Amino acid sequence: MNIYKTTKYFFPKLIVLLLILGVVIFPKESIIAAKSGIDIWVNILIPSLLPFIIGANLIVSLKVVDILGAIINPITQFIFNVSGKSALVFAISAVSGYPVGARLASDLRLKNDISKYEGQRLISFCSTSGPLFIIGAVAVGMLSNSYLGYLMLLCHYLGAITVGLIFRSYGHEKSNKKNNGIIKNIQILLRDNNQEGFFISFGNAVISGVNTLLAVGGFVIIFSVVFKILTLFNIIDFISYIFCFLFSSIGLSKEICSAFISGLFEITIGCNNITNITGVSEVIKASLCSFIIGFSGLSILAQCCSFIAKTDINTNIYIFNKFLHGFFAGIYTFLLYPIIKNYLPVSNFSYVYNTIYNNTFINQYFYNFKIFLLITVIIYIIFNLYFLYKIKD
Repeated sequence: MNIYKTTKYFFPKLIVLLLILGVVIFPKESIIAAKSGIDIWVNILIPSLLPFIIGANLIVSLKVVDILGAIINPITQFIFNVSGKSALVFAISAVSGYPVGARLASDLRLKNDISKYEGQRLISFCSTSGPLFIIGAVAVGMLSNSYLGYLMLLCHYLGAITVGLIFRSYGHEKSNKKNNGIIKNIQILLRDNNQEGFFISFGNAVISGVNTLLAVGGFVIIFSVVFKILTLFNIIDFISYIFCFLFSSIGLSKEICSAFISGLFEITIGCNNITNITGVSEVIKASLCSFIIGFSGLSILAQCCSFIAKTDINTNIYIFNKFLHGFFAGIYTFLLYPIIKNYLPVSNFSYVYNTIYNNTFINQYFYNFKIFLLITVIIYIIFNLYFLYKIKD
């Protein structure tokens, strides 16, 4: 008997049985966790996501995506090797947040507007958090620093773009370049009369948006309960001990590990836990939160994968994309932090802080940040131009 197939078959069932057992053993705690998930859904997600989801659905159904896609198609082909309508999904996702980007990308693939490989490339950078959550909820509400929110938002988008550039050659497929000009393409779209009326499109957009938000709410509530039950079963503590053992050489405490692990399940809970830790520098908190927001957590990954799984886009590659997104967003936040600070921050982050900051190179980096930033930008541009032209040839 194949061990891998057996494990793959029974492992999800054992997890479900464990969670049901947890709800039976800890009914009061489960109800409190569910209420917490409902609060997040009602007070944060519905106000911030529903208008954007309805608007995004309208943009697609009214063929605004096709028109704008025809305009920006040459740029997106060159940079990301995707069509114009695909790149517009990134703009909508950047404004509206999770899981709108994954939903729109999946819709394009289901309608066969893009190929399987283009869908994979598209989903690698078109699944992002929205500015309202990063700036409002995390930076202002948790870190009490709006300027840091703008930096984290910039690094979040830079991380997504970096992943998109890395995966631009995935599938060894180049976007089809049409010889028609922009005006000609728009005229072809205007001649297409297979479009529903505005009010029909509006009604469908509202219904679809509400259904999407109901699904999102269900994921948030269930993962709030899941995390609480795993905590009560001491599974989170066990994972935290493993993390602490692996990273004890750089001074990671159990408290930090537990907070970070909670973010791997649900980003709102994780960011809140990280920001509530005392004795940790602001840059470390912001970097960890940036990683969690970029990775998006199991709750949002499950939401996005529920849309992606309806297509032939590989969900495992998508999850790897999100890990890279979180990694780059965290690194960019750490490196660009001096933009909002003209002094070296003080922290009691014990050994890890002294190792990272209190050395000659890092001190020189902070105090000569503008020079280092200029050199880095020049190198980055030269590298990407060389990379793009090499693939083009």
